[in-house]
Amino acid sequence: MVSLNQIVYLNGLTKLINITYDALDIRQQYVQSLNLAVEPSGPPPPSPPEEPKPYARPQGFSSDISDWMATSATQAGISKKRMFDNISPEGAVKGLVTAAQSRADPDYWYHWIRDAALTMDVVVMLYEAASPQKKGFYEERLFWYAKASIDEQNDPTAITGLGEPKFYLDTNTGYTGPWGRPQNDGPGARAITLIRFAEAYLKNGGSHSVVTSQIWPAIARDIAYVADAWKTGSFDLWEEVNSQHFYNRIIHRRALVLGSQFAKKLGYNDDAARYSAVATQVLESAKGFWDSQRNLVLYSYGPVMRDKSSYKDISVVLSVLHGYNDDGVFSATNDQILASAYHIATSFLDIYPIAKIRKDGSGNPLGMPIGRYPEDVYDGVGTSRGNPWYLTTSAMAELFYKAAAEFQARDQITVTQATEDFWRYFAPPADPTLNRKYTSRSHTFKEMVRALQGWGDMWMRTVKYWAPKDGRFPEEYDREDGRGVGAKDLTWSYAAWITAGAARSRASGDQEWLRRIADL
Repeated sequence: MVSLNQIVYLNGLTKLINITYDALDIRQQYVQSLNLAVEPSGPPPPSPPEEPKPYARPQGFSSDISDWMATSATQAGISKKRMFDNISPEGAVKGLVTAAQSRADPDYWYHWIRDAALTMDVVVMLYEAASPQKKGFYEERLFWYAKASIDEQNDPTAITGLGEPKFYLDTNTGYTGPWGRPQNDGPGARAITLIRFAEAYLKNGGSHSVVTSQIWPAIARDIAYVADAWKTGSFDLWEEVNSQHFYNRIIHRRALVLGSQFAKKLGYNDDAARYSAVATQVLESAKGFWDSQRNLVLYSYGPVMRDKSSYKDISVVLSVLHGYNDDGVFSATNDQILASAYHIATSFLDIYPIAKIRKDGSGNPLGMPIGRYPEDVYDGVGTSRGNPWYLTTSAMAELFYKAAAEFQARDQITVTQATEDFWRYFAPPADPTLNRKYTSRSHTFKEMVRALQGWGDMWMRTVKYWAPKDGRFPEEYDREDGRGVGAKDLTWSYAAWITAGAARSRASGDQEWLRRIADL
């Protein structure tokens, strides 16, 4: 039986064709034909809330954030050390990554495929940047990761095969308790990381035969799985909703494009052609997540939205950070992504009481705290009220740094109907005009880029302001008082901070920052 116990606004829907639902206990999906005309009843949809007024006018990078992001004893050194403490920790199979140093309330002492892939992608980034004498440290751990990945793919205990989300650290066998499965973004993310490692290893003079025997087998299985399963239902990266997800589409598309290119390099031309063809289908599907009425990229499509009536989710931003393939498709400057970032960021202003604290002790402006989505109820241990997360706040900073750098490389910005609200809120000093193109020679362009840089620093300052004094990031910070809550030493929190730092260094022209971090 399906019942609706809340008001649903259908936005012009005139007919219910069918209903699809999952019977999770028996792992079956059912489709029931309806063919029912929709008759509007009840109150009309509520009016949209008043547009928020900008509360800050940042201009360019700030010295306090530059100092905080320096090397050695500052946050850069802390984040790197704590992230590596969670890679192959004591008692774990080599190559596995624990999600956090937390074994109870909550128990995160597992190897999550997604979290591990995103973490090891940071290791690849450090491997690429490191001095020759330092590369061996990263290379060793990446080969451990490749071997552990192959073992996971062949594990007979994995209930959903390659879609299995997490594994025991001591045995590298699949978790067999109840869980949201499958999670199909994991194989795509892992394939991306391993392809990037293989490319970097070969560029560093590595053996072609080692790649084909020790890395390619893991890549090949993951890419084949993605090519077959990208259209099937999957739980989202928050492990809550079984549906079709924008995040998965963007991750899968990048995995398939990179997989096609790498397969061709190794001589697997038939596989390369197939992966390229499927990537085209995935991209066309991803374009369908744009909702022009809401001026928002929908995070998911499907019959279950988990009471997320806002349709806003930071996973859309994370899609770009993890899935952009440097080819102009859904980049940080994409109009639809910027429009979504505006709606997502401002949605937390009236939800988190700490958002009313808008300056640090020195009078520098803070960015609004960023959570996963406005309706979130996960408090780090149970379900009461959601909080902002360190990784999501860093992610918004990273998006703005990347947008600033990309606009400068493109040498032009055009304000469209989709991005008008974004620029009005985040760059009021620029006062840009709708449908006008600005180039780097104009004052308006410079002000728009400086605003992006300044907001990036504001969000990094928010992380700094609410971080524990020892620089050790848990998962969340409390919406009422800002204290750290949830899983301690969350690996993804540190990885997200490092990637935001790398994006800032590129946007600011500091080409040596990442090498300095890699050589610590």
